[in-house]
Parts: sequence; structure tokens; C-alpha cells
Amino acid sequence: MAVKTVLIKGTNSQDMARQAGEALAGFQPKLLLFFASSVYEEPQAALKEAFPNSEIIGSTSHSEYCDGEFTSGAVSIMAMDKESVEDVCVRVVENISAEPDLRGVLEDMHGYFGGVEQVINNYESYVGLVMFESSAKSEEIFMDRLGTVTDLLFVGGSSSTADSGESLVYANGKSYSGAAVLAILKTVNGYDVIKTQSAHILSERKLLVTKSDMRNRILYEFDGRPCGEVYAEVLGVAQEDIQNCFVSNPLGVVADGEIFVRTFNQIQDGGITLHCGLPEGTEINVLEIGDIVDDTRKALDQAITYKLAGLINFNCLYRTLEMQKENQVEPYCELFGRYPSIGFSTNGEAFFGHINETSTILVIK
Repeated sequence: MAVKTVLIKGTNSQDMARQAGEALAGFQPKLLLFFASSVYEEPQAALKEAFPNSEIIGSTSHSEYCDGEFTSGAVSIMAMDKESVEDVCVRVVENISAEPDLRGVLEDMHGYFGGVEQVINNYESYVGLVMFESSAKSEEIFMDRLGTVTDLLFVGGSSSTADSGESLVYANGKSYSGAAVLAILKTVNGYDVIKTQSAHILSERKLLVTKSDMRNRILYEFDGRPCGEVYAEVLGVAQEDIQNCFVSNPLGVVADGEIFVRTFNQIQDGGITLHCGLPEGTEINVLEIGDIVDDTRKALDQAITYKLAGLINFNCLYRTLEMQKENQVEPYCELFGRYPSIGFSTNGEAFFGHINETSTILVIK
């Protein structure tokens, strides 16, 4: 058995870790990945005590997925032994809002595996995971800088929270705010990455971002006009009603036929805030959300034509909320019940940058 998954609801973190230890008795994880509802206090410390010989990384979550189940107030765990992950290197980058230089961190991580040439020449075996603490709002610049210091693919997501608790990421038995957790996995049988979103181009009209505050994720103008006015014009709705369209009609940056989604958050300070910044000079299309379940089924069936070891789903919180509204959660979970899988509802996804309303999926073969 190379991968085991378990979904646990405990009375507290210690009870959760005790149940995890019992469920994984006799299994020796090289890496333990977990997504814990933010109602749990110090889950990483309890898990480290239960699994002292494992690398353990994780994130807080609004809601959790495991195999064919969806819940909140739980901890979703994937344990990977040496039959699936031969080795792993974990590093934490703190204070990411200060836009740190990542060159030294990646040189260190490459060096752990024998150097950058060893990693890149065996690209099919090595893959990166990244988990952001979302309150830092620094994913865009971090991912851009990460791409300049390594050719290795990193996928992942940003922490979310339930109604109570703090947004955190976890590594080394510690919790971190304003940080990013990086992990490079040396897989035994390789990996695949799947990116799927149910956003399709609504209007072929290209809108040019002419005024924005990238750092604070505020959009002010399209084509030299107030962005809310132009957005309403494209949708054919009254400007005072646009807030109701933010989830169902996100924005899309289209590159080589691939859509990278950006989602509005709220009207603020004469502009509209976003969950992912848009720099001036960017062209976008207004999108519409389609059938999440059907689009996800097609993406999974097209990509996964083999028996896999495990699957990790970084699924946007807005997708979760949309599925709850449309009563699609159960059929969505049935798709992932076909595999050993875990996931959580993220505050943004990582795939060649920071994106929204997307599911980024790491498949361990």
C-alpha cells in the first residue's frame, strides 16, 4: 500500500491525532499531508507527536474532501509511504508579503536531491507542492518569483477557514501565518497535474485593464472607464446588480487557448477588489460558469487512464459554494470516490501562477 487516506472528526486535536494513529497503524508515511478545519488548535503538533518519523505539512480549511466524502469540521489526511514518495524536502518561507528572494531556498531544495540538474533531468519524478497562508495576499508575486528560480512545476492552494479559527499553514510541527510551505516530492512512479475549471468565455469582447492596484488586488478601470460600468455593460445588467454576478461571471486571462480565472470579491474604494490581482495592460474576457460536475468528470476521465496511488484536489471555495447552491456536491464527490483522494476548499489555487475558481489536482501514480 503506497497511499492511505483518512477523514477524521475528533473532539480536539489530540483525539484527532489518536484516531489517525489507529487508522494508520503499521503504515510508515514518508509524507503526511493534511487539511484541517480551522476549529482545531495546533493539529500539526498533535500529528507530529503521533507520527514523529514523517514529514508533515498542511493547511487550515473551510471544508474538507476525502475519497467520496465532503464535510466541514474535520481533518482530511493523506499518508504516502516510500512506495509512492521516495523522498521529500520541505521548506517554509516566512513573511511572504515582503516579497523575499527565493533563489537561496530553491538552491537548497535542489541541493537536497543532488542539485538542480538531477532534479530537472528527472523531471518526470519530481513535483512541487505549495501552500500559502492566504491572509498575506502575496501569492501572485511569490509564484512569479518561484517561476524565475526553478523550472520545477509547483501546484497547490491557499488556506481557508471555517466560521471560527485562524488561517494557517503547517510544517515541521509548527504553524505559520503570512508564510508559504514548499515541498518537493521525489515520486516513485511519477505524477500528473490536472487543471480544470468550469468557466467558459461569455463574451469575445476583450477588456484592457487600464488602472489597477496590483498589490492590494483592486481593479479600477477597463478601457479607461470604471470597471464596474464596463462589466455591467458586457453582462447586460444594471450596475447596482453586478455584485450578484461575481461568482457566476468571473474574469479570464486567456493564454494559448488556456483560461486562467480571476474572481471579483467586493466593490470597494471606487473600484472592485479581486481574489487575484490583475496588472495594468492585461487583456481579459468575461466568463460564465458551466456544469462543474460534468467538466470535472471529463477532465479526470481524459487524464487518468491508469491505476493511480493517490489524488490531491485543491478546489476553489467558490466552486464548493456554487456546487452547494446547485446541489452538486454529492455527484462531484462521487467522481473522487473512485480514487484514494483528499482535498479542501481553497482561497486560491497555484498553477503557473495564482488563479481562482479552479481545481488544481496532483495525481501521484
